[in-house]
Amino acid sequence: MSSRQGLIREQLYIYRYYIALAAAATFYCGRLYRQFFTVPKKFRHIPAIPYYDLWKSLAGNEPLLKRTQRLVFPILSKGNGIYLNKFPFDWTVYVANPILVKTVLYKPEFATKADAVFAYFPEESAQTHMFGQDNLLASNGDSWKRQRKIMNPAFHRSMPVGVFTNLLPQVFQVTEKADNNTISASKLSKRLTLDAIGKAAFDFNFGSLEDENSVWVKKYELTFKGFMDVIPIIYPKLDYIYRAISKGRRERYNAAFELTKLLDNLADEKRKSLMEKRSTASDNRRQSDKDLLTLMLEAEMAGEGTWSKKELRHNMALFFLAGHDTTSHALAHCLYELAVNPDIQEKARKEAMNVLGTELIDVSPTLEDCKNFPYIDMIIKESLRMHAPFNEISVRVPHNDVELGGVLIPKDTMVNVDIEALHYNPDIWKNPEQFDPERFAEGGEHYSHEGVTWVPFSGGSRICIGINFSMMEQRVALAMLLRKYTWKLPESSKHKNGIITDLPLNFAPDSLEVQFTKRY
Repeated sequence: MSSRQGLIREQLYIYRYYIALAAAATFYCGRLYRQFFTVPKKFRHIPAIPYYDLWKSLAGNEPLLKRTQRLVFPILSKGNGIYLNKFPFDWTVYVANPILVKTVLYKPEFATKADAVFAYFPEESAQTHMFGQDNLLASNGDSWKRQRKIMNPAFHRSMPVGVFTNLLPQVFQVTEKADNNTISASKLSKRLTLDAIGKAAFDFNFGSLEDENSVWVKKYELTFKGFMDVIPIIYPKLDYIYRAISKGRRERYNAAFELTKLLDNLADEKRKSLMEKRSTASDNRRQSDKDLLTLMLEAEMAGEGTWSKKELRHNMALFFLAGHDTTSHALAHCLYELAVNPDIQEKARKEAMNVLGTELIDVSPTLEDCKNFPYIDMIIKESLRMHAPFNEISVRVPHNDVELGGVLIPKDTMVNVDIEALHYNPDIWKNPEQFDPERFAEGGEHYSHEGVTWVPFSGGSRICIGINFSMMEQRVALAMLLRKYTWKLPESSKHKNGIITDLPLNFAPDSLEVQFTKRY
């Protein structure tokens, strides 16, 4: 009898164990569900995109515009152009109402940027080593003002048109060596803008147009690929395990540190050179011809502020990566839009020839010439409306409860701008999926809008400091290419009815090829 009771008791223990285990699992699953799928109580007055629907869209590589039209547009009217989204892991309020976007960009209560991007990565990560958490993009308050004070003169004085024009003959050579003069617009733009940013920012030649497989080009490509690795983005603290088991990951990680060392060496050499020239007063170059690093160090020496070695490196890396990739993809999209809109391409060509002459020889535009390309400027702006490099600005965080368009935003909430929803909203833009540069003509549609409706470079006091640099580079490249070539998509292109992206981002895919035909 006792053995039977013991058996029953043992079975009861096992039963209770499984009950407890099931209860714990239920509790944990419920907690995970609430964490990921349930909108927190403080946000339930704001219309939200279902978390499952968002990640289903991302997993299926649904194009950004289609996702915006399907998930965002239906709920915008419910929240006065404001909605809630958990992307990637934090609940964020997104704004797509032009009046409210202006408030977010210009009002002091939204001036503080969140540290979400750079503070997310651990100290030993390549991202932290390269960009830090104290760069111009991420800093706030006195730190931001001090850095901006040093950088402003450099970006206002430097407009290295000569650097850009000197690179275009190499672009012509690369194009004409390609099979059937057909080449990836994305790869061509990357090679041009990498060499341009190297020379204009640091007076360093990456040699990408001469040899796309050169050492530093490969280091840069590995670094960028490393920043796109999924595991370190989702689980950054597990990156050391990933590096231990993956040779490719180690190569990408190490490339970032080698590239960072290059930036440190360039800064040290430039500082030493400037100190020597300062003692001899031997640098007689025009301000507009100097590279950005030189101008920033000169501003420091003139008493505009001081850099720590790390701060200088972090900002050099930030401008290098942001300046290269955003401009290269913007230029690639311009080439695409002109390829599929031959009438617009021809009108732009006539403008370039009116300014630079009709003689069938290569002509390099001057800084003054570049002020006389209004239609090419309109093309660039319309392309940036349709193909903004990013879909968000840097996250803002109000430190007090604030009302935005009649909607209460609790303090310490992350607030952002949905650029795609703003740029493609049919209530703001007529036929938003149509490429129409005339929107940006004087007195055109864009200038009749209330609030802010075009933000590829953000806006307000925190607007991208390199906006004029990027626009000038695209202006020069397009003007010289338009005089030299006509171009179209190859017959076999899969992009004839719109760009098919490789990632759920706005970056131009490598498969985006164009076919050039020489005019002379």
